[in-house]
Amino acid sequence: MTDFLTITETPGALLTVEQLGRMALRYSLAAEMAGGRRVLEVACGAGVGLGLLIGVARSLAACDCSTSALALAHQSVGKQVMLTAADAQQLPYATGAFDLILSFEAIYYLPQPAAFLSECHRLLSSGGRLLVSTSNPHWPFFVPGALSVHYPSVPELAHLLQKAGFQNVALYGSLPVERSLSPLGAMRAQVRRLLLGIGIFRHDNALTRILKRLGYGTLTPLPPLLPASLRVVNPFHELTPLQPDRPDRRHRVLFALAEK
Repeated sequence: MTDFLTITETPGALLTVEQLGRMALRYSLAAEMAGGRRVLEVACGAGVGLGLLIGVARSLAACDCSTSALALAHQSVGKQVMLTAADAQQLPYATGAFDLILSFEAIYYLPQPAAFLSECHRLLSSGGRLLVSTSNPHWPFFVPGALSVHYPSVPELAHLLQKAGFQNVALYGSLPVERSLSPLGAMRAQVRRLLLGIGIFRHDNALTRILKRLGYGTLTPLPPLLPASLRVVNPFHELTPLQPDRPDRRHRVLFALAEK
């Protein structure tokens, strides 16, 4: 199985303001929903968001297909979280074991996203909820990431969730183009698109860090765990309801919230 550590956001990695803002939003939403619930994060990577969930969830488990990423997560959370190496399309947990399942920026790496969503439906208790985030393939400056398989659009994601048996499916957009891109931001987006297209960011060295600054602006080292003091700031806090039958061309990030 492919080891996704090379594209995982790991402690010490230099992240852009946007990457940190997106991370803050998704884990702040997760923490709001996790109170008193049995929570599972699928594709947790190095586990940098788990610290925000430990103190609020009734119980917390996390899994990833990358044993290298899980080793980093273990260094950060120790035995506070049940960490498991697992394929998201065939999860090794009991039926009805969780009340909330989270999966952020992972569905587009899966050859069988329908199998993953069916597994999530199986694992959730009655009334349990699933929160998924994904990059929007219809965003004007979209470039597919390395190792990705397919990025579902809004209608595709809604259809997949409904087919898996979920009810009350709601789609939201985050980071609207007009709020996230100043003239300088638009220029940087064009630079990013060019550099991503030729795959230059797949390696971390002095040259790529210089190019990252040109394409992204200020870079900040990612801590092992997101701090409890983390705050979601404008424009990252905005979530706009979307029509599930229409592709969205305004937002960079999509969120799906569904209930069993």
